[in-house]
Amino acid sequence: MRKIFVVLLLLGFAAGSAFALPSYSGLRGLNRVVDARPAEQGLLSIGLFSFLGLSPDARTGVIESETVEITDTEYSGTGYIALGYGVSNSFELGTRVSYLLNQVKREDVGNRLDNTGDWNGDDGFSEAGLFLKLALNPNAESFWFSVMPWAEFSIYNGGDNNFVYNGDEWDGLWNTDEPMFQLRRPMMNAGSMSFGGDILATKDFGAVALHVNAGYHYFKQNFTFTDRRFDASHNVIATEDVDMDVEDPVVRAALGIEYPMNKTTLFAEVEWRHFLNRDFEEGDGERFDDCIQIAPGARFTFDSGFAMDITGSYCISSFDPEYNDLGHRYFQQGVTQTDEERARYAPFPNGYAPKYGLGINLMYTVDTSAHPSVFSGTVKDAVTGETLAATVSFPGSDVQGAGTDAASGMYTVQLDEGMYTFLVEADGYISVSETVEVPSGQNVTKDFVLQSVEGTVTGTVTDAGTGEAIVAVVAATASTQTSSDVNGEYSLDCAAGTRTLTASAAGYTNQSRTVDVISGESVVQDFQLNKELNFENVYFDVDRYNIRPDAAVILDRVAEMLISNPATAVMITGNTDSDGPEEYNQALAENRASAVRDYLISKGVSEASLSTVGYGEDRPAAPNTTPENKALNRRSEFTILGTPIQ
Repeated sequence: MRKIFVVLLLLGFAAGSAFALPSYSGLRGLNRVVDARPAEQGLLSIGLFSFLGLSPDARTGVIESETVEITDTEYSGTGYIALGYGVSNSFELGTRVSYLLNQVKREDVGNRLDNTGDWNGDDGFSEAGLFLKLALNPNAESFWFSVMPWAEFSIYNGGDNNFVYNGDEWDGLWNTDEPMFQLRRPMMNAGSMSFGGDILATKDFGAVALHVNAGYHYFKQNFTFTDRRFDASHNVIATEDVDMDVEDPVVRAALGIEYPMNKTTLFAEVEWRHFLNRDFEEGDGERFDDCIQIAPGARFTFDSGFAMDITGSYCISSFDPEYNDLGHRYFQQGVTQTDEERARYAPFPNGYAPKYGLGINLMYTVDTSAHPSVFSGTVKDAVTGETLAATVSFPGSDVQGAGTDAASGMYTVQLDEGMYTFLVEADGYISVSETVEVPSGQNVTKDFVLQSVEGTVTGTVTDAGTGEAIVAVVAATASTQTSSDVNGEYSLDCAAGTRTLTASAAGYTNQSRTVDVISGESVVQDFQLNKELNFENVYFDVDRYNIRPDAAVILDRVAEMLISNPATAVMITGNTDSDGPEEYNQALAENRASAVRDYLISKGVSEASLSTVGYGEDRPAAPNTTPENKALNRRSEFTILGTPIQ
């Protein structure tokens, strides 16, 4: 067990997240280790996996009547055709078919190969399996849990026996037609049927991802053969028919670490199998019930969906080639054994890991289902730009409509790829219908503007002083306007909502009013226009701001007009010539404007309609080059600010 913890610790510091492609089982993962994250819905993966094992193992044999150590080399080839499919975002299905090649290369010792060939072995399709993955938290962001039940059954087609046997003469180790159970993988399958379940966990650390698999597996192998006892001349002197089942419950743990670098991913795996029914020893304190291997690799991904793995492996646990002979050595010694006693020495299901291994894998992944696109946007009033409470529906489809958010005016909807009719509706507005081509798996912004259903504003435009009708222009916008007739009457259709209407006529001051326009209804808004006012300037003596007699005559007329037009606002400006310091002239200008204001108030003009500003010498009416021009600059002017909106 200490070896296991050492390996796990070393891997934890050594490596780093491979691209999500199929494992040996067809499910998303590395090779031996399965990723707890499920494949996305509709993702189809195809993998062609090949792995060659090389195991030089020493055994004690008899050559030319002498006991010698023979090192034969076992070559174990494994091929998988695996398919994986994301049924949903939490459920994944994997399946595979395996092909095995088991061959032994005999060592040339003495006259060993005089009567036998160099090679012996078997090959054929082995098993077919089904693997399921159910993600318990598929929407997690960095730590995933899944469960993986699986089952495999035999499809071996290599011959009458599902194990490798010696088809040659005595070779110093095996007699003719004798099963070669002492190989690491003498069996061509793991039994008629095997099954199990694993718990999967994956932690994404960002640059590095860690996968842990732990589970319970069950195997049941059948051994049907005739065991033979030989004399020194290799003649059969006794036989025993064996027909027995060997059950192997196995605890399996595997760890995988991956580290992606652009299109290349480095990864490493470690796998430990503990055979629960092999928990005994031969009296030397050593138990032969564990198999541990480590397997580093590199994965290369391409933009086309293809990927390739190059992997290696090394078995760090010890294989005893004299051990798993199914009790033949004891039968050869004349010992009668029960099936339970023979089962202690049965070959391991799926074989013992090769000493060294090299693998090359080819994989392809394609998304077979279109992912929905997310459409979002706003619905606004075409005139004011204000957001609206609206609905966006899709007639002719099964897609449920979406409403806009009351605060933001935003809608959001998921749509599969295809053509859709967007129907946008809001109370008091003209509906909009638009056909849109929806792509696959994109985020799209689509805004809409709606024209409100029009209402009508009617009324009259008259002279504010005389009440006479005025021919005027009444406008809501530059494109929405009308004119009053000779009777001063007008009618204007405009978008519903709060609108600002302005009436204008030659010789009159513009007047604006706010109107609540109601869809499909008529409201009344009258206008009374004030005649356009023109005021004369007033002038001051040098260094003075008192009102001169000639200025008083002008201001009396101004006061009379302002009193007749109480809604008119006026700004009074004060100005000076350039004589004297600038600070002095600024103060003098302000005093001149205030003096005019005070005079007008004294004549009955509303204080609220008057405002003042002093410009000092900054705004001359004429160049300050002559006394006459300077007199023109010592003045106050009037600026009509208009009438307030009501």
